[in-house]
Order: sequence, then C-alpha cells, then structure tokens
Amino acid sequence: MRHLRLIPAAVATWACGLAVIALAPGSVIPARMSGVLAIAVGLAVLIVPRLRLLALAAVLLASGVALITASLYAESITLGPVARAGAESQRVIADLLVGGDLRMRDGVVEQRAQVESLSSVGGAWQVQAPVLLRSETAFAMGSRVRVTARARPGDALRGYAAVLSVDADEYLQPPGPLPAMANAVRGGLREALDGADPRAAALVEGLAVGDESAQPPGLADQMRESGLSHLTAVSGGNTAIVVGAVLIGTALIRMALVGRVLCALGALAAFVVIVGPQPSVLRAAAMGVVALAAMISGGRRRGVAALAGSVVVLIAWSPGLAVSWGFPLSVAATAGLLALAPPLLARMRAFTGVRRHVAEALAMTIAAQVATLPLIAAFGQGISLVSVPANLLAAPAVVPVTVLGLLAAVISPVSAPVAHLLARFAEPPAAWIAAVAEHSAALPAATLPWPGGLPGAAFALVVAAVAIWVIRRRRGRHEMAFQPRVIAVITVVVGVVAVIALRLPDRAGWPPPGWVMVACDVGQGDALVLRASDTDAVLVDAGPDPELIDRCLSDLAITTVGLLVLTHPHADHVDGVPGVLGGRMIDEALVSPLREPPEQAEKVNEWLAGIPVRTARAGERRTVGGVTLTTLWPQRIIRGPESAPNNASVALLAEVGGVRILLLGDVETAAQVALRTSVGMDGVDVVKVPHHGSRYQDPALASWTGGRVAIITVGAGNRYGHPAPETLEQWRYAGAVIARTDEVGDVAVVADPGIGIVSRR
Repeated sequence: MRHLRLIPAAVATWACGLAVIALAPGSVIPARMSGVLAIAVGLAVLIVPRLRLLALAAVLLASGVALITASLYAESITLGPVARAGAESQRVIADLLVGGDLRMRDGVVEQRAQVESLSSVGGAWQVQAPVLLRSETAFAMGSRVRVTARARPGDALRGYAAVLSVDADEYLQPPGPLPAMANAVRGGLREALDGADPRAAALVEGLAVGDESAQPPGLADQMRESGLSHLTAVSGGNTAIVVGAVLIGTALIRMALVGRVLCALGALAAFVVIVGPQPSVLRAAAMGVVALAAMISGGRRRGVAALAGSVVVLIAWSPGLAVSWGFPLSVAATAGLLALAPPLLARMRAFTGVRRHVAEALAMTIAAQVATLPLIAAFGQGISLVSVPANLLAAPAVVPVTVLGLLAAVISPVSAPVAHLLARFAEPPAAWIAAVAEHSAALPAATLPWPGGLPGAAFALVVAAVAIWVIRRRRGRHEMAFQPRVIAVITVVVGVVAVIALRLPDRAGWPPPGWVMVACDVGQGDALVLRASDTDAVLVDAGPDPELIDRCLSDLAITTVGLLVLTHPHADHVDGVPGVLGGRMIDEALVSPLREPPEQAEKVNEWLAGIPVRTARAGERRTVGGVTLTTLWPQRIIRGPESAPNNASVALLAEVGGVRILLLGDVETAAQVALRTSVGMDGVDVVKVPHHGSRYQDPALASWTGGRVAIITVGAGNRYGHPAPETLEQWRYAGAVIARTDEVGDVAVVADPGIGIVSRR
C-alpha cells in the first residue's frame, strides 16, 4: 500500500490551496504563518527517529508548501495596486507580458496577461499580477505591450487581479523565440484552414493547438450536451495522442523503453510550447506525465502514486488550479482510467468476446464517465445519457484530427501548400465530430435532469460507488481492493471543489435553454436579468442583498453587465450593487433623474465610481448585445401623496429574442396612469408587475399591456402585504399567467420554441 501514501498529501494540498484562495485576502498572512509551521513540524517528523511517520510528514510538508505558494498567489490577486485599481475602476497604464488562453466573447478578444508595471492616479509600481485583457484585437502571445485601460474588479476564483478594458496600446517587445514559434505555428494552422467549414475548423484548431477563439455559436453547447466538451480544446486526450504517436514511432525503430519515454516527454514539452502554457494545457501535460510514469515504473498502481504526486506538485507550483473546475475533471478522469479501465477491459474481453480495440475504447470511456460523474452532477447541468455512444462514435476521428492538425500547424511555416493539404484531410473527421455532437444533443432524452450542488454530487457519488463495487465484485476480491477507496476520496474532493469554490447552481438544467430573462429571487426587491449574450446581460435593479444577486448572476454565468439600470435609489433595488461588482465588469449604468432619497443616491454614486453613469430620458432607444431597450418613463417628476422616487422609476420596454418585456420598476398609480395615457402599447408578452404587486395599481394597467405573463418580484412573508389580493385578481382577470418569486424562486422567461416560464423550484 506504499503507493497510496501520497493520496492524503494530495488531498491536503488541494484543500489548503482551495481554502487560502477562497478566503483571500484575509487568509494570506495566517496561511503563510501556518505554512512555515507545517513545514517545520513535517521536517521534525521526518528526521526524528522516533517520529518517522512518512505519510504524516508528506501531508505536513505538502500542506505547508501549498499554504505558502497559495498565499503568494492570493496576495498577487486580491491585494496590491492592481487589485486596488480594479476595485476602484481606475484608469491605468500598464506594461504587460501577454499570455495565451485567447477567447472571443461577444466580439471582444479576451487574453490573460501578467502585469509587470502599473501607473495610475495613486502612483507607479513594479508588480507581478495576473489580469484579463479585453480588447478589439489580439496581442501576440509572449509579447510585451503597454496599454492604457480602464480597470475593473478581478476574481480570485478565476485567477486574475483585475480586468483591463484596453483603450490604446503599443508594442514594447516582440515575443521571444519559443513564443514566436508558437504564434507562427498557430497562425499557420489558421491560414491552412481558410475556407474550411467553420465548425470543423474550430475543432481542428481546438484539438491541435488549443485555440478556441474561432468557435462558432452553439457548438460549445452541443459538445457539452453530448458529453464531448473535452474535444473543443486541448485536454488529456490530446496529450495521450501525441505521446502515443511518439511511443509507437519509437517502438517501430526498436528503441529501449527509457528512450521511448524520454522522446515522449520531449514531444510533450514541445506540444506545451506550441499550445501555450495555459492552465488547461499544464493539466493535460501533467496527466500525460502521470501515464508515462506509470509505464516506466510498474503499472497502474504506481500510476496512482504518480497521479497523487502530480496533484501535489501542480497545486504547489500553480495554486490557481485548486479552484479551476477543469483540474478536478482531469484528476478524476485520470484516476478512472488507472483504476477502472483495466478491470472493465478484462471483463469485456473474458465474457463478451468484443474485439480488443473496441473493448479498450468502451472501457476507457465508461471508466472516465463513472469517475467524473459526481463532478459533472455538481455542475447542475444534468447528466448526458448519450455521452458513451457519442464518445465511441467520435473516438475514431479524434486521432486523425489531432495528428493531421498538429502536423499542418508544424509544417505551415515551412510549406503552406502541404499544411493546407493536411488541414483539408483533417476537416472531414472534424466535421464528423461536430455532426455527432449536433445529432446526439438533439435526441429527446440526451440529458438526464439531475440535482446540482452537494445533493447531486452525493447522489452521483453513490451511483459511482455502486458501479465500482459491481466492477470489483465481477472481477473477484483478490485484485485492486484499494480502488473504490481511491475513487471515493477523489470524487468527494472534486465534488466539494465544485460546490464550494465554484458556487455552482443548485438545480439541474439552470438556466433553461432559450432563456431571455430571469427574475432573480432576491427577497423583497427587484433584480431582473436580460440576456444580451451567453456571458453578457442587461441587469435591471440589483435587489437588497449583494450575496443573493451575486449568486443569481453566477448561476447564469454572467461575467459582464453591459448595462446596469437602477430604476430608483431605494434600498430594495440598489443595495445589491456591490454583489454585481464582484468579479464582473459593468460597462455603463442608467439611473433615475430623481436622486431621492439622497443618502441612498450617494451610496450608489460611491459604488459606481469610475463607471459611466447616464440619466434616463424618455424616448431613448439603445441596443446592448441581443437586447433592445426603449425608455418609456419618467417623462416628468410626479409629487403628491404617493412616493415620488417610486413614481420616478425608470420604466423600459425591452425586446430580447423576439420577446417584448415591459419593466415598470415601482411606479405607482399616478405614474401608471400617466404612462398608459401617453404611450401607445401594441401589446407585450411579459410584464414585470410594478411595486411588487402592491395595491397601488391602475385598474386598467393589466388590460392595457396585454401581457400574457405577469411576474411579481416579492419576498416571502414580507410585512407590506405584497402582492395585494386585488392586484392578483386584476392580472388573473386579464388572462395572464402569474409567477411569483416568493412562491417559485428564480423565474426564467424562455422563447424556444414558444414563450413560456420556467421556475427554479
């Protein structure tokens, strides 16, 4: 059982890294002091003869190193001038070293970079801090640039201290030899794929060199729903193909085992340089090293030790992996291949007569699916029922796509015609993968609804444990009795990471496909999310609680708020603004012309410092992504017995995905009558009932809007008696379907195939 000694150390390292980053910045100093103490005690346990407990020493030493490196990482992200500039939305001038991980989101290029120097109104500093760049054009990987940018808050759990929206830039230094080679290879492959089918070309670039920037809309969703999302970019499978190709080639020339492994390691290192040393690539390369270590050191049992050791080394070296969702997936999948695939293969070969290559593919697919099941369940997106057949159908195409695409990339700087020919040969198998994903995702029962979060992970863990027990019982009790315990430990850890660190949704299938608006359950208050794109939204009000609105936006995967509308400065509409700012960018804000009550308006001004703020004007029309907004009210300020701030609420007509939505803030009777008599309304699909369904309603409002769906944002057991019975009766009489957040939680309006509502509960 010596090969299991590193598993507790791996779990402890992971837990320490996760805790330090999740609790930063308050954890930085305590973690550093605890790390020094843990290392000292670990060395004492190791060197004192009477206390030689190797497993305990390994746990203490690994934990101590992880605590120190994670504290340094968390400090660079949550403390210092870069994080402060982001939190205060300062305009900065920064010198950067541009990294990889290039993506295109909503027409904006996103890249990771490392700040080396920073200047702002507060001074100038020499620093080292990771940031996320957003610009109109991509920067060459490995280059040094100077940018003038607006800083936005960063996110420790996503690994950057700030987001820099670039206004101007200049190159300071071109990439070095290795990054320049990688850029030439990646650019050459893109040129070689010019004219190819966009879906196929995106998969070739993703599988061969890890470039996801050309991925067309919808492909990622289809790949996820069919269980093929690991084929959209570089993963452990790609490194296995590269390593396998080298091992086969060196075996054909009768090279010794050690020489074959060294050649494979060299190819793996070159592959990392070409793709770029981004976290997903380092994870995949580490898993490839694990497999090679198992091969040269004595099989899968040593492979488990190598896997645990790689977890320790990777998190100590790159602590950000501790909160990266891809890392537990890679670890769990590799553990499944080491522990479950061999007995599955033996059983299939012994009792089914399946051909070996078919049995191997099936065994590896099932093993990886079983091992990663708890983590996938915790994501709250349901469990794919077509992943095994889809992976089997796609598997024959993965190798030619990866090998031909990589060869085309490597040859492109030397011979463009040959690269173009190789890329053309890679296109048909890539198109086959895309077709498998499209048809698999379209099947009626492609995804099994499954509870997310901790309950879903626990239930899936039970299912996985039963599957492992069945495999073990079918093989006999004399072999590999440790494997269920190994898999159980790993799956529990990754489930906890998914639930705690990633703050994932607590229900399967959320948000529902085709959603255009979500009314967040934020208690007694308003917060409505209009979908501008997959990660961008228009947010109308922020509710009373920062934590609740942050959770709602996180569950919807919203990272950018293109427009924040604060209908009026009452606490139940604006006090959640700090939660919106946490790890997200707000491009612009729209507020009511009446800044009352003044103390609340002043708080809003402080929160939105550095963000462009405009005053709403009736008749204005604007477009944010896929959302078109027309401001209907206020046309004037109404004072009288009713609340003036309520009656000065910003009222909007929104159109999202063909759905017309009327958002009325807290306007009361006088403003409702003024709006109804001054604005022609052709009928809308959805109405956000004003003022939480209070009794201050124009009796003709419901019939005037013609709304088929009436959404009431209201807190359970509120002391105001909202919604009023007479208001509910008015909307029922108008024939509207009523959805209340106090009864059903978050409410989503969907537009596919028809208009409908889906609740969270």
